Amino acid sequence: LRNLTVPSIDDEVNYSVVFMGEIITGFKKEQVIAKVAHITRMTPDVVVEKFFREQPCRLIIKSTPDLEKAKKYHGKFSRAGLAVGIQMDFKED
Repeated sequence: LRNLTVPSIDDEVNYSVVFMGEIITGFKKEQVIAKVAHITRMTPDVVVEKFFREQPCRLIIKSTPDLEKAKKYHGKFSRAGLAVGIQMDFKED
């Protein structure tokens, strides 16, 4: 029992930055598309195709085991005008 190690929660969790399918109030869609294109290095057309389909969708933008990295991405996309959240995804054995 002395050598038994308990994995930390960080070893078992991924943090996903998730787009909720909406733009934050006060932002204009054209502005958001341009900013997201700049952040992701995608063309505006690809941004529209991925993020702004006819049916609003939940889209995982980035998944990482590092909470600080997830917070960084959350901030970038929030400042661009996307309604995003951070979701904890537990890894299955």
